[in-house]
Amino acid sequence: MTASQACLWNGAAFVPCNGIPVADRGFRYGMALFESLAVRDGRVDFLDAHLARLETACRQCGWPLDPTVFACAGEPLRQMDGPAFARIYVTAGEGGPCDPVTAPQVILFTESRGAPSPEPCRMAVHPEPFLPLLGGLKTANYWANIAALQAARALGCEEALLFNPRGELISACMANVFVELEGQLVTPPVACGARAGVVREWVMGRRAVLERSLTREELSRVSGCFLTSSWAGVKPVGWLDGRPLETALGEALREAFSTGNPPA
Repeated sequence: MTASQACLWNGAAFVPCNGIPVADRGFRYGMALFESLAVRDGRVDFLDAHLARLETACRQCGWPLDPTVFACAGEPLRQMDGPAFARIYVTAGEGGPCDPVTAPQVILFTESRGAPSPEPCRMAVHPEPFLPLLGGLKTANYWANIAALQAARALGCEEALLFNPRGELISACMANVFVELEGQLVTPPVACGARAGVVREWVMGRRAVLERSLTREELSRVSGCFLTSSWAGVKPVGWLDGRPLETALGEALREAFSTGNPPA
């Protein structure tokens, strides 16, 4: 079991809470934005980058938010014993479905976790088209991702690749994806539905990466693959649809990430 807790922003500080009102539109309609963070021994990986992305998403949606929230968010996280997983949610607050968002709520959710496994994972290809919402924003509408992940787990895999209705690779259910294809390292662009994740950006700052659309047919020629996420960092993929893949590059990047002290 994991020990979890939640804190609600009261306008001056994050205070413990037991939940959110059922009238909150984050609960009722999934109108919530979030960023996931990894806490390791009192250090929050890429905290400033995550908060900047969340602030940009709120601005993109036209949600007003006191910048003091972001200045204070790191303090309760740094007090945690690692390793731990955290999410900071900004919800639309109470109101009707078409009412403007004037008083968003901010909730910090944390849970203790064991360190992610370094072992390469098995990955399937999700058979159904996946439609990324709102240009790839991280929202609370995660049911479709979870359904695809559950289907992959039923096949004995840890993750699955998702393709948009145009047949272009988006990402995995809970992570971004990089593939080694004909001597190049390739990742789907944000325009295809990929998310501009901070670990994705970390990889792109250390390797020559081509951002372009990838088709299902091209997967048969992929020689290597790895995933990136805030929690797992870099995760090599050892098998794709039952076919073994090379893991040397993914392993090297995983090691560099885990020992390189990602910035706060």
